[in-house]
Amino acid sequence: MRKVSEGKKLSTEDLVVLMLGLFRELRGEVADVRREMTKVRKEITSMLNNVDRRIDETNKRIEALHDSLNKRIDAIYDTLNGRIDALSKDVSETRESINRRIDETNKRIDALYELLGKVYEVLIKGATSQRQ
Repeated sequence: MRKVSEGKKLSTEDLVVLMLGLFRELRGEVADVRREMTKVRKEITSMLNNVDRRIDETNKRIEALHDSLNKRIDAIYDTLNGRIDALSKDVSETRESINRRIDETNKRIDALYELLGKVYEVLIKGATSQRQ
């Protein structure tokens, strides 16, 4: 290197020694770059593992919330179905009661028509017997 810095002409042997020195330096730099790349890869892998772990934790929380909401929805659904069933039963009972009352009223109306018919017959018989 001294000859190069002085500007002297190098012999073949000097050139070979210079190239070997450069190759040795380059090999050291390549090794340093490889070590640095390995270190960066480990850091990236660590970061990915951390992200994966956090995603898994978030997914577990989402699943827990989903299960909780499903249970709440099922409870509300069951409650509403019970209320609907009770209301349907009440409506059916009320309808049956109204139908019975209508039937009773119809029977009373039929009885009144029969009585009215008999009264009418008696009136007609009485009116015809008075004319004779």
